Amino acid sequence: MPTLSTVHPFPARMAPELAGQSLGLVPKGGRVIDPMCGSGTVMRLAVESSIECVGFDIDPLSVLMSKVWTTRIDVSEVHANAERLVETARGLSDDEVETPADLETEKFMAYWFAPRQRDELGRLATAMRRGDSPESDLLAVAFSRLIISKEMMASLAKDTSHSRPHRVEKTNEFDVYSGFLRSARHVAKRLAPDKIKARADIRLGDARTLDGVDDSSFDLAVTSPPYLNAIDYMRGHKMTLVWLGYKLDELRKVRSANIGAEKILSESAIDVAPFIHESERSRLEARHIGWTRRYASDMGMALGQLKRIVKSTGNVVMVLGNSFLRGAEIDNAGIIKSLAESAGFNCVERISRDIPARRRYLPPPVNDRRNSLDFRMRRETVLTFRHS
Repeated sequence: MPTLSTVHPFPARMAPELAGQSLGLVPKGGRVIDPMCGSGTVMRLAVESSIECVGFDIDPLSVLMSKVWTTRIDVSEVHANAERLVETARGLSDDEVETPADLETEKFMAYWFAPRQRDELGRLATAMRRGDSPESDLLAVAFSRLIISKEMMASLAKDTSHSRPHRVEKTNEFDVYSGFLRSARHVAKRLAPDKIKARADIRLGDARTLDGVDDSSFDLAVTSPPYLNAIDYMRGHKMTLVWLGYKLDELRKVRSANIGAEKILSESAIDVAPFIHESERSRLEARHIGWTRRYASDMGMALGQLKRIVKSTGNVVMVLGNSFLRGAEIDNAGIIKSLAESAGFNCVERISRDIPARRRYLPPPVNDRRNSLDFRMRRETVLTFRHS
């Protein structure tokens, strides 16, 4: 299966070939759900395969990019609408440009964005909020690509697309307006709407509750859940979301509520000790055990929801990597398998495979030394479950 050309950068997205293979389990007329859909790889492959699908994510930017990537629109008007948006932005008076509602968010913007880009991004963001075209979401993704990037573009940071932003300059000559027009053309080209053959319903929501989803309504659930001490998506995504009207305090709450967040839980329904493998060099502390319990508790809730919404004849496929905390390895796949069996699933297949280097999407080495993430994120496990 060819590599999908995404409309927006996203670190460590699910391998298209794994998602494609999983979709082969869906019967004709069946439905698929990804309760932690990320950039929307599963959703995009589903709509290209004429399979109706539903995706959830707790991250507003993930929802936006997934929605755009799976919505069939007429891209012929995108560039004209982008030009009109730039014209509107340029014509705004200073008093018309909307500013952050709180001081903390304003200071955040001032740290990460130079004055010229702050002005141009603010104008564009204001113009976008006033617009109401079918391409509005696509143009918001084009806007985000100016910020979420590997190299420094509209911000003063590099590696934002890896969710590891670090400020590298104090000044910036980047032209937001011309960059936005290029980005809009790029997204329109990548969208390839003629390949979209089914409906996708992408929702902002939590995999632990899946509000509004009926019992026994899906033939397949396939997802790659986050895991402990891995990629902190919100660290990069908030660089865009503050321009789309979110406050830092709101985003902090989203980040802390995410599955895999480093929050302590005193006890969980599963004993995590058998899945924590320490070495002579590991320096695991009590808080790390608490994080692991919290992860197990969260995933137990998510699996309980999947047991509810997936048909008795259906399948659940999860793609997982292990976590590493202070030198200790956390067997996430083992935790998920145990939780799934407690929820009423049988594990019918377990496959372990190397992660292709092109897909690890990690930050570059520092001073030519191998990055610690590069060292550990090399294998993934694919688990397939069915109702007991």
